[in-house]
Amino acid sequence: MIPLVTSINGLLTSLFGLLVWPFQGSDPLWPILFVSLLTGILMLWIFGKVSNQDAIRRIKTKIWGNLLGVRLFQHDVRIVLRLQGRILRDTVTYLRYSTIPMLVLIVPVMLIIVQLNLHFSLRPLEPGVPTVLVVRLTEPSVLEEKILLQTPAGVRVETPAVRIESLNEISWRIRAEQPGQYPLTVQVGEETIQKELSVGQGWRAVSALRTNSLLGLLLYPGEAPIPSSYTVESIEVKYRPLQISIWGWDVHWLVLFFLLSIVFGFVFKGVLGVEL
Repeated sequence: MIPLVTSINGLLTSLFGLLVWPFQGSDPLWPILFVSLLTGILMLWIFGKVSNQDAIRRIKTKIWGNLLGVRLFQHDVRIVLRLQGRILRDTVTYLRYSTIPMLVLIVPVMLIIVQLNLHFSLRPLEPGVPTVLVVRLTEPSVLEEKILLQTPAGVRVETPAVRIESLNEISWRIRAEQPGQYPLTVQVGEETIQKELSVGQGWRAVSALRTNSLLGLLLYPGEAPIPSSYTVESIEVKYRPLQISIWGWDVHWLVLFFLLSIVFGFVFKGVLGVEL
């Protein structure tokens, strides 16, 4: 399963990198806007293909007709109650028609969200600003082994290793002075694992966690998984969140993505002839 997920991650990460590449150096709002546009159109097209469009169109027409009847006969309580019962029944039917298409849409939407998270959730480490590298181990006894952190030129290790037995963790404070992508090497006994450190301004793909778990691989696709036979469970670099500002307001990228995707979906539903 993990090799399959790794292959899918590599393909999607490369594809997504190409999509946002023209926007490098610009405000992160613009690539998110572009991806939301493509997502809205893609989700609309998929919904149209997997849903019963004729049935949805008929049931929506019945709902609107009954709503109009409520307006016309608002002074007749008996008729209004009967129409409201029909509206409730038709609404449940509409939701039944929409449930399966929405379940189908969950898979591509989640894949897109994971890639957006890789690019827009965190910002690279700023040059000259310290951070912490945390190595999580499978069991406390591994902490007694010789554990080393090797860094390339341009990255300094500022503190001795700090061991926390209750969490099976060992950590160091590090600092990089110049922008770039730096390979950090953790050596535990005979095991050697690398972790990428991203340093710079603006936004880019930032992989905070390298892990050996399937769930971690699904959520953090930026780097290959750690071999499951290793005593290292994960290596994490603490990055700061990426700030996205609109007219002076800080907006989380996920909220922005969902709102824009929904708006673009409604804008293009007439163009694609899809009934929502």
